[in-house]
Amino acid sequence: MTDSTNRQENCELGRQLWSLKNLAEQTNVAAKQAEQKSRTIGQVSLARKLLDIQRQVCVLQLTLKDSEIQDWTGTQMQIPF
Repeated sequence: MTDSTNRQENCELGRQLWSLKNLAEQTNVAAKQAEQKSRTIGQVSLARKLLDIQRQVCVLQLTLKDSEIQDWTGTQMQIPF
């Protein structure tokens, strides 16, 4: 091989390594963004579930305050919060 061919191959190898480096960096950035979005989505999902529980507790509290229910259960059927 000539020096010229070696230089061309080295330059091509350098470009390929540079491309791989850029791809690795972009993949890393994309993975971090995906992880963050996943956490955000998870937090939104959790918030929705907690709101649903809160609504259900409110409905239960209102139902237990119904006079007909209280006549039947007495004061022992209370939610402590």
